[in-house]
Amino acid sequence: MKQLIMKKRDIFIIGCCMLTVFTGCNRILDKTDLGSINESLTWTDPATANAYVSNLYTSIPNWNAGESGYSDESDGRNALNNGAWSPDNNPLWFWPYDAIRNVNVFFKNITASTISADLKQRLSGESHFIRAYLYFEMVKRFGGVPIITEPQSITDNIFVKRSKTSETYTFILKELDDAIAQLPSVQDEKGRVTKGAAMAFKGRVLLFRASPQFNPGNDRQRWQEAYDANLAARQELEKNGAGLYADFSNLFLEEMNKEVVFAVRFLNPGRTQSRDAAVRPISVSVNATGANHPTEELVEAFPLDNGADWKPGPGTADQWLHRDARFYATIVYNGASYFKRTQWTYENSGIDAYGATNGSHTGYYNRKAINQELTAAEANNSGTDYIDIRFAEVLMNEAEAANELGNTTRAYEVLKMIRQRAQIQAGVNGLYGLTAGMSVAAMRSRLQQERFVEFAFEQKRYWDLRRWKLAGTVLNGVRRHGLAGSKLTDNPLTFKYQQVDLDLQGDLVFKDYMYFAPISRSELQNNPNLEQTKGWENGTFDPLQ
Repeated sequence: MKQLIMKKRDIFIIGCCMLTVFTGCNRILDKTDLGSINESLTWTDPATANAYVSNLYTSIPNWNAGESGYSDESDGRNALNNGAWSPDNNPLWFWPYDAIRNVNVFFKNITASTISADLKQRLSGESHFIRAYLYFEMVKRFGGVPIITEPQSITDNIFVKRSKTSETYTFILKELDDAIAQLPSVQDEKGRVTKGAAMAFKGRVLLFRASPQFNPGNDRQRWQEAYDANLAARQELEKNGAGLYADFSNLFLEEMNKEVVFAVRFLNPGRTQSRDAAVRPISVSVNATGANHPTEELVEAFPLDNGADWKPGPGTADQWLHRDARFYATIVYNGASYFKRTQWTYENSGIDAYGATNGSHTGYYNRKAINQELTAAEANNSGTDYIDIRFAEVLMNEAEAANELGNTTRAYEVLKMIRQRAQIQAGVNGLYGLTAGMSVAAMRSRLQQERFVEFAFEQKRYWDLRRWKLAGTVLNGVRRHGLAGSKLTDNPLTFKYQQVDLDLQGDLVFKDYMYFAPISRSELQNNPNLEQTKGWENGTFDPLQ
């Protein structure tokens, strides 16, 4: 792991401290404070212009250890799932117009800039991508939002109305097309967006637009456009060496490997994140724990190593046997090896135990993307990157769109690749445990299940359930579960397990109007031209237009 960190440090120094804020990046120009440089210099000095766009990257969302609790991946109650969601209590709020203004400042000044045409083109492509990303983060929450492409001044009409959802998608896709046209296929500085990454993100955007949340009429053309975009992205990425990384357990730790399409980068010292501390057991953490504890629903979703679905048994340790490689790379169960020792979670086993004050909430811990080489003190300043887009997602997006077009053959091909990497046995029929001859509906369910385990704790699950319009079933009127273990005998060591209710406050709540989030009351008060989303306090804005 030390070798990996040194390699990344070299990249960051050469790459002008790519994703750190100006005031923390003294090596960029051998200047002490880029924030104090006259603005006009930004557009005449290549390194400063490059640093300006580097700073724009920091507005892209990254690790959010609490998000898994929104869905069925882990426990966690807040307004999103306890019935208290409102314009005054709005955990999904994301309104990054300050960051968008910074992008708009770039576009206002870059045309007249004296930097080279090649650099101007690359930085413009990156800025189009970042602006598209920020608008997509809003449209997937709210539907249409105000489209602002100029840095507003006090004399402008600052009370901009929400554009239609269709118009917002059109704007995002135009931004991405501009980015794709301007970006190189390979960047000298790892972490900067490439042409292939922008194409992959376009594939994600179009997949959302084609999904039931935004496409209740199931317009086939939308699925075709999503398929075409993801196919093109895959081909562009493969041409430049992308593919599935062989070792799923090391996927996040061997940073910028061939599966990483786009990542938000971290480095210690420099820009760090504290997710490691939040996810680790309290025995190997300091002042943080409790996040990303897997539910029994997630644990049971992982297939066996022959590809068959796991079936509930008598609640013994046998349930940990013969699971696929993703299970062991993600789930820490009672008696598993973790941090070079046996991790006990059974009741009264210590401070990490189920039922202990700061112990496991579910009887499990999560190991995905956790650097076990970090000490407890170091975990609050982790340098592990957040992989936002990986090649497996591009494949799965392509398979989903293909299936909706009736092309189950391509969906089978993708699932077999994904399962082969998970060390599932091919079987005599070469189907890796998949049922032969699945219908579109059956394949849809299988793809959804595969995404659940493949992308567990990668901040995909909640948004998938929303876009599939399954949140109203999976996250409504039900409760999530853990598995509490108790020791029966010491010699031999035996345990009894019992499924436990994680949602003691009551059933999860997700109503149909919640597929589109409300505009927070404070923003409605700031802008009298904003309409509230339908379903929320007499809202009039229709997010399906």
